[in-house]
Amino acid sequence: MSSPITNASNYELVDATLSPSKREDHDHDNDILPALDLDDTLVEESHELDREIHYQGSVIRLYPLDPRNFLIQTQIAVLLFVFTTLGLNDQATGMLIPILSETYGISQVIIANIFLTQTFGYFSACFLTEPLHIKYGQRGCLSIACLCIAIPSAILFSKPPLFFIYVLCYYPIGLGIGLLDSSVNYIFSSFLCYKNELLGCVHGMYGICAFIAPILINSLGEENWNNFFLVQGSVAILGAVLCYYVFRHETKLKYEYKVKLSQSSQKSASPETNISMFQMMKSYPLVPLYAIALFFYMGSEVGTASWIYTYLLEYKEGKSKYMSWIVSAYWAGLTFGRFYFGMMIDRWFTNEYQAVKFFIKSTMLFTVSVVLLGAIYSHSAVYFVMLGISLFGCGMFIGPIFPLLSIIGIDILDEHVQVKGLSSAISLGSIGAAFIPFLDGVLMNHLGLASLPFLIMASTVLCVLAIELYPILIKGHDHYFNPRPRSISVNSNF
Repeated sequence: MSSPITNASNYELVDATLSPSKREDHDHDNDILPALDLDDTLVEESHELDREIHYQGSVIRLYPLDPRNFLIQTQIAVLLFVFTTLGLNDQATGMLIPILSETYGISQVIIANIFLTQTFGYFSACFLTEPLHIKYGQRGCLSIACLCIAIPSAILFSKPPLFFIYVLCYYPIGLGIGLLDSSVNYIFSSFLCYKNELLGCVHGMYGICAFIAPILINSLGEENWNNFFLVQGSVAILGAVLCYYVFRHETKLKYEYKVKLSQSSQKSASPETNISMFQMMKSYPLVPLYAIALFFYMGSEVGTASWIYTYLLEYKEGKSKYMSWIVSAYWAGLTFGRFYFGMMIDRWFTNEYQAVKFFIKSTMLFTVSVVLLGAIYSHSAVYFVMLGISLFGCGMFIGPIFPLLSIIGIDILDEHVQVKGLSSAISLGSIGAAFIPFLDGVLMNHLGLASLPFLIMASTVLCVLAIELYPILIKGHDHYFNPRPRSISVNSNF
């Protein structure tokens, strides 16, 4: 164990290295950083400085991830804009299923292959997020992710003559969304303050666009549905340009430097430098648990959004215009939940895990109400209003769960494995957003559209089970999973 004097001298070495007035070159062969022995307090102090250093013959800029900083605020604004593509994409396929079926003369089961193709894209993102950060930095990873969405969106806008081409476009789209999802969640979860509020905002932007998508597609009509992809592609290409500029300091050398500094501060040297994803899952049980919880969470959320319009239109025989409003009610609830609850979590709950347990169980209650209403066959306006309210409730309580799971990951994982751990878990978990809707489509082909509410409930139940396993399988964090109730101080002076 290092003495205070040793730690202080080590801190001076880093501070001298990082100070603009005392710059020092860090060569590849001179592995200074991994040899340093710093305690967490001193490393955290150094993060409060905005400075430039010489590293590998280049100048890199280090700055605190403080949302009150203007540069960080600019990055937040760009990421909020870019994240809208996720909301647009996730609702688009569900709304286009009836139109695509008629346009290409194919069944809904064949259309469900879109979800399967997107699954492979998500899965690829799991293995590419870390290598892209190493080779191109955070700047390059975000820009490439946007281009993966923009280019196929241009092809979809052209109304490809073969449905096979249409389906293939969803592989790069899935890849881009997987890269964006994991990178953005990691960035927002790493902020020094206002994590819950800002994660609520970024995921709220997702909800806003998913809310708009049904109304937009319905207004375009069966002839001009391809114009939707012009909007999606334009947002993505502009996002690529903006990310390349505002993240200009997030280079591959900066990423390498931060990883080495993190390894030094965590006192973990070479054995975990190149840890594989499977070794990481074994060493850090939070990663597979997060992936499993997110898999079924995304399956429940996107599965509902993807098929509920077809369910209401064909099984409940509702009118297209009004059924699109009910779908939008689901996304309105999700958006409200992410914005409002995101602001209240720190006031209402001891920590994020307690909040997640409350929200997922509340979601379960509203899902049961959707199942019960689904068993009733009615065409009355009151019935559809009640169904819309139940879906609003499902969206409202399921909305905050994703950002909260990301913060739990940041709180528990060691810093030097946070990027790889969270990106792997989010990329693997996001597969549920594509695979579960595909599976729902296959099962409904055999069981009928009436089975949709039960399939949604099954995904929600499995998500609940995964979240309940956190304190059982993740050792050494009892104080986090089972915190003492907050004490209430009573002032006796009246």
